[in-house]
Amino acid sequence: MARENSFIFFGRSVNAPVAFFNEDSKTYRLTFTVETFRRNGRKDYPTINVYSLNEGEAKEYVSRMHDPVFIEVRGMASTKMVKKPVKCEACGNVNFVDTLQTEIISYSKPFILKEKVEPADIVEFANVGNLIGSLCTDITRKDIVNGKTAAQFQIAVNRRFRVNELERGTRTDYPWVKVFGDTADECLKRLKKSSQIYITGAFQTRDIERRIVCSKCDERLSYSERVGEIVPNGIEFLNNCLFDKPDAEEKANEKA
Repeated sequence: MARENSFIFFGRSVNAPVAFFNEDSKTYRLTFTVETFRRNGRKDYPTINVYSLNEGEAKEYVSRMHDPVFIEVRGMASTKMVKKPVKCEACGNVNFVDTLQTEIISYSKPFILKEKVEPADIVEFANVGNLIGSLCTDITRKDIVNGKTAAQFQIAVNRRFRVNELERGTRTDYPWVKVFGDTADECLKRLKKSSQIYITGAFQTRDIERRIVCSKCDERLSYSERVGEIVPNGIEFLNNCLFDKPDAEEKANEKA
C-alpha cells in the first residue's frame, strides 16, 4: 500500500515538555501538547512525541519551552492501544479500559519560532494533513449533526518515516475518520471495508465523557478522555470503491 501519513502544525505550546530516557537507544523522547487552529476557528490540542534526541537537545527544548512558545511541528498520526485506569470511588477497585490513543510522532526536530504569530495569519496552514489508507471497518452512519449527515470509519495507514525506537513495533497506524454533510453522503455511497482513499484534512481533538460499569461492585462510572481523529477537507476515492457504473450511452460512446 502507498505510504502517505504526514501533518504540519503551527501553534503554541501549552505545557513544558516531559522528557523520557530510553535505556536501549540511550536517547530521549519529549512529549508535549500544542494548541493549533483550523479554518473554521476551532482549536485542537494534539499531543506531540519527539524521539531520538540526545541529552543536550532534550535539555534545550525543556528550557526554551518552559513558558509557552510558538512552534512548527512536522509529524505523522500514530495509534496504539493503552489500558486506561478508572478508579471506582464506591469500592476502590481500579478498572482498566482499552483505549485507542491517537497522537502525533514528529519526524523532524520541532522548530521554535522567534516571534509571536497571530492565529489569523496561519489558520490556513496551521493544521494540515495528508493520508493514504484503506478502510479496516465498514463506514457507519452517525446521528445527524445540525441537520447534516455524519459518518465515521477507521483506516489503516502505513508510516512513511522511520523512528528507530519504534522499529520493533508496528509500522501501520489505525486512526478514525469523521465526515460530515455532503462528504459523509458521498462516503456512505462510495466506501466499504478495504476501500483505499486519499485524504487531505486536519487532526481533530475532542474531550468526551465515557461510561463503564465497575467490574467489582457494578457501580456506574464515568471518565473523560481526549480522542484524536482525522477530519477531511477532501477525499479522493482510489481503489475498491463503489464507483458508478457507466450507462448505456456512455458504453456506446466508448465502443464508437
